[in-house]
Amino acid sequence: MTATLFGAPLDDAIRLMGSIEQAVSITSSTLAGGPSSMSRRIHVINGDLDFEVLPDRALDLGQLRVAGMPVAWISPTGFPRLVAAGVDAQSWLRAFGGGLLTTCGLLNVGPASHDGEQSHPMHGRISSLPAEVTRTEVVDEEIVIEGIVREAAVFGENLELHRRITSRVGGRTVRVADRLVNRGSRPVEPMVLYHLNFGWPLVDEGTELRSPATEVRPRDDDAAVGATSWATFPAPQDRYPEQVFQHLLPADQTIDVEVVSPRGLTVGVRFDSAQLPGLFQWRVAEPGHYVLGVEPSLVPTILGRTAAREQNLLVPLEPGGHLNLGVEVTLSTPVPSRR
Repeated sequence: MTATLFGAPLDDAIRLMGSIEQAVSITSSTLAGGPSSMSRRIHVINGDLDFEVLPDRALDLGQLRVAGMPVAWISPTGFPRLVAAGVDAQSWLRAFGGGLLTTCGLLNVGPASHDGEQSHPMHGRISSLPAEVTRTEVVDEEIVIEGIVREAAVFGENLELHRRITSRVGGRTVRVADRLVNRGSRPVEPMVLYHLNFGWPLVDEGTELRSPATEVRPRDDDAAVGATSWATFPAPQDRYPEQVFQHLLPADQTIDVEVVSPRGLTVGVRFDSAQLPGLFQWRVAEPGHYVLGVEPSLVPTILGRTAAREQNLLVPLEPGGHLNLGVEVTLSTPVPSRR
């Protein structure tokens, strides 16, 4: 497919511009002031698509906009700079900024858990760890950002997450490709979940979630209330207990999930169920927390490491072994025509 930029073939657009930086750029900065003071940001502009990468949050993704419209939900906490992961659920919730992507893991997904002699905080430590950024450039009609995040402990795990974020110049897709490597001398049983968070105005009353699930199961009594309406987002309410649904997926297939807004914007989430066999949906519909989460997962549970072990869902990654994981997000809106 020929790349385009603002409705023109990419080659023509580049020829007509004084510099490609008129439409495409990667800018690194350190914020000053506020709760995010001294935290690093990488801001990417790709035509009418722009998004934030968070180096101090494992190269997670902050806000993403298309033609100026925000797509991701940002929590009231924002993205404060962290030194280490919290030790309990309350600590995690005080620093969960949301954003397009919060990575959960690498050893726990869900509530804080104990596993043998180890304690694991809610949703793990990875999103509180800084990345070593190794590459930021535009090359061969592609924006590329790469980095390495390490989760390690003396006498414990030694895991490296090699992350590659790409976006085709003139396109509306952001791809996150991860390579998880066990650098330790002992097997490790990883847990990884991609917590994708969508907010208003994409998410509004009547927004649809389209899933290829063979079955959708509510997590608890609060979710059971919405068991027949999980596919349609409700109007905001003063109080709306969070609802989580498990989507059972066909095995070893390319999975396409769509968030379809009445405003004409569709966001597609694509991943491979051979890599990520689990999928969860999270929704809250109250002011300030009007959010829809789409969450592909390496381990098909969101109840914590203890539950995963009890259900025999943990798979060892041998020393020197690696896993290839990742997701991509594509936005579909009308593209302006060339006059």
